[in-house]
Amino acid sequence: MICCVIPAYRARATVCDVVCSTLEYVDMVIVVDDACPQRSGMLVEETFAHDKRVRVLRRQQNGGVGAAMKSGLAVCAELEADVIVKLDADGQMDPRFIPAIARCFRDDPSLAYVKGNRFVNASVLERMPKMRLFGNAALSLLVKFASGYWNLLDPTNGYVAFNGRALPYLEWQSFADSYFFEISVLGELGLRQAAIGELEMPAVYGEARSSLSIRRVLAEFPPKLFRMTFRRLILQYFLFDVNLGSIYILLGTLLSLFGLAFGGYEWWQTFSSGHPRAVGTIMLVAVTSLIGVQLLLNALLYDVQFAPKTSREFGTRAKEKSHFLQGRMERGVPRAN
Repeated sequence: MICCVIPAYRARATVCDVVCSTLEYVDMVIVVDDACPQRSGMLVEETFAHDKRVRVLRRQQNGGVGAAMKSGLAVCAELEADVIVKLDADGQMDPRFIPAIARCFRDDPSLAYVKGNRFVNASVLERMPKMRLFGNAALSLLVKFASGYWNLLDPTNGYVAFNGRALPYLEWQSFADSYFFEISVLGELGLRQAAIGELEMPAVYGEARSSLSIRRVLAEFPPKLFRMTFRRLILQYFLFDVNLGSIYILLGTLLSLFGLAFGGYEWWQTFSSGHPRAVGTIMLVAVTSLIGVQLLLNALLYDVQFAPKTSREFGTRAKEKSHFLQGRMERGVPRAN
């Protein structure tokens, strides 16, 4: 069974069209009305009143896209869905890619998660709004640090799907309630070294305005990403396992902090007294700092080298029909016929 969860908030103008186009590719559509002031859920119920494949959930209080998704995931778990796809209600995600997503899970049952990938070719640079492109690039780098999935090309893409059979083994109730939802999923999967895949799918940038505030992203995301990165490093390198990367991180951090603290102290003494420090003191600060930075760079290279493996699926869709050419490029699996 393929289920699609559509969080709906201020989406009255587009949600019915999204549901209608999605029904062609799935067995069940679950619309989660996240206390929408426009009553998007009621509109969907009225429009699809005689279609048993459409189900509407209502949340009493707005909790964000993550909270809405978790409500939908709970229903999908009860239905024992094989594939669970998330679509936004604004019409900027093409449901014609759902069969290709389902095929990814059939071809490789070990995949726990499949994400969309907008950056297969350079044409996306012309279509994506420049401000969104810049923000996406910066955020993608921080997400890679926080999740450990260094091989992902588009970690912030919101077109995602879960392997329903893997869902019971994931602590999905702990996923973030807000727009941080997709990133928190990557963080939890990264700790489990779960295999995930990316599927080429160009984004659609329509007239609908996103309810995600850039100011909110700048205020909320960096602290959460920092905590997520710190948590991953502690669990992955000091609790779950101790390896060469652990040594690099520990020694590199200690030497860098020593160089910074001791160098700052000596600089203050020079500034206060007017007497320059001895050459030996300067060399001690410089050598410890350089060694510390080099060890931290080695830790970064180690983390990238042993990052969780990802597979990349390439799909080419003509305007007249949907036809997807798939190949496991990184794992060497032959193209699907």
